[in-house]
Amino acid sequence: MRSFEQYLNVAVKAARAAGDLLRADLHRAAGPRGEHDKAPADTEAEQLIRDILLGVTDDFGFLGEETGRVPCAPGSPVWVIDPNDGTRDYIKGRRGSSVSIALVFDHRPVLGVVHPFCWPDDRGAMYTAVDGRPGVWKDGAPVDVRLPERLGEEDLVLVSGGGDRAARSNLLCTKPARVVSIPSIAHRLARVAAGEATATTSLYAPKTWDFAAGHCLVLAAGGALVDENGRDPVYDGEAFGTMPRLFAGSRAVALELSRREWDRAFRAEREMELPIARLRKGRAVRDPELLSRAHGTLLGHLAGSAAAVETGTPDPGHPGGQLGPGGELGMATVRSLIALASDDDRLRRVYALWSERSAVGSTPLSASPLARVSAFTLWGHEAAPELLVRKVREDAALTPGEIFSEDVAAVLAVALQRLVTGHEPAAAVDAAHAYARRSGLAREVIEAVTRSSEAPRHGRPGEAADALTALQAALFTTLSIRSFDEAIAAAKTWSPEGDTLPSVVGAFAGARFGREGIAARTRNLILSCRPLEGFARNPRPAEYWATDALTAAEALLTAR
Repeated sequence: MRSFEQYLNVAVKAARAAGDLLRADLHRAAGPRGEHDKAPADTEAEQLIRDILLGVTDDFGFLGEETGRVPCAPGSPVWVIDPNDGTRDYIKGRRGSSVSIALVFDHRPVLGVVHPFCWPDDRGAMYTAVDGRPGVWKDGAPVDVRLPERLGEEDLVLVSGGGDRAARSNLLCTKPARVVSIPSIAHRLARVAAGEATATTSLYAPKTWDFAAGHCLVLAAGGALVDENGRDPVYDGEAFGTMPRLFAGSRAVALELSRREWDRAFRAEREMELPIARLRKGRAVRDPELLSRAHGTLLGHLAGSAAAVETGTPDPGHPGGQLGPGGELGMATVRSLIALASDDDRLRRVYALWSERSAVGSTPLSASPLARVSAFTLWGHEAAPELLVRKVREDAALTPGEIFSEDVAAVLAVALQRLVTGHEPAAAVDAAHAYARRSGLAREVIEAVTRSSEAPRHGRPGEAADALTALQAALFTTLSIRSFDEAIAAAKTWSPEGDTLPSVVGAFAGARFGREGIAARTRNLILSCRPLEGFARNPRPAEYWATDALTAAEALLTAR
């Protein structure tokens, strides 16, 4: 078999150069240029790719979505390019689109490079596969992949960027699996090939340039790509092909999905109006470390809440990743701050709505202002500490009756702001201690900060932690806990019957260890949990879902 490994480096170079160009356009003050599904940067990126590739392989053909075809001798390899798969979402300022570069020879893809250049932050990722080198590689390292042969309850099926609005139909078509919505079929195929999801679909007649690189990756992972009739894609003599619908995963899973009733999902694209967070054009966060810590903070908060619910509910009628009251209140605060910044009337309305609708359970801390600190801190991460403290204290005053809650919320915000902005853990705790002493807070609050080198006592069954214990737990986590999973396990012993302390501890651990410090399984459960009527015994309003938590955290960083 002919090896094409010698061409991989030039393909990666071209993908990286195009990604840099597109990322710069995404970060323009007015956002990326273009309307609907046409972006000038797409053509510029494809021309750049074309110059790089044909400069090295001038006897190869070229087929690009934007600039068309460069002919070659019959039987020669052909480069197949989509410079920006996912343009429609890209123009709206969303992350997730990708550069897709394939080499097609003898009617099949023999090299594939997919570069989601700004997902989940500006570092992006690089997925590669090539004949002559076994397996799938991500960011220069081989990936160990075993594609499941059947769909399970924790498996992810990736759907298009608009899939959230057809959530019910997509869930019916993918049962018993879960659904995550991501722009770019090339990106989705790459994630399946790398074992980051079980399967993916495309319902909108993808062309060769959309799927060829991803097809190569899926084949390298031992999987298959089929159409709605279960047939493999066909590449003609000039490397072109199209599929009315596409399904990918292991062959067994791809075939099973192809037999489902996807007409329903296709027709139902707008069946649900969801309060999904969107980035404002030109406001994407450039600093990948800051974004990772922000993602970690919000995901950690939500994961702590979900873990407490799964453990503490006698009859757990919740799908994995479903939030408890502290997590739902956190998401309500996030949405409120994104929408109207510090409009207290709006906050009161959101909190009242949350209180009315909450059916998850009631604990002494279920409506605690501590569950709102992580959202306010992300929103005010660049603010002067005294301004952040003032806003947090004003917010805490909206929930009267809990002793020390205003003081504790303020101290937590001071420490968490330091973690989110990249300070060392000890510096964050020192700042909290200095604030508590300087502000003349109650002796009990200062003592809770001073005890941060000690683990809180284990709580008793039927007992929810108080605010002082939550403060001590968060600061102890910052100083002494060695991993996110260890932090959540400890938090559940410190507060057996409440989800606010685990939420607070999760936010601090997430800020400390970043997004990637939270296990992929935990992140996936949160981001794919849709407790809809008919799919969960305790369905919840969509305002409290966290499927858009990554975008929401980033939008919150720029909301102020």
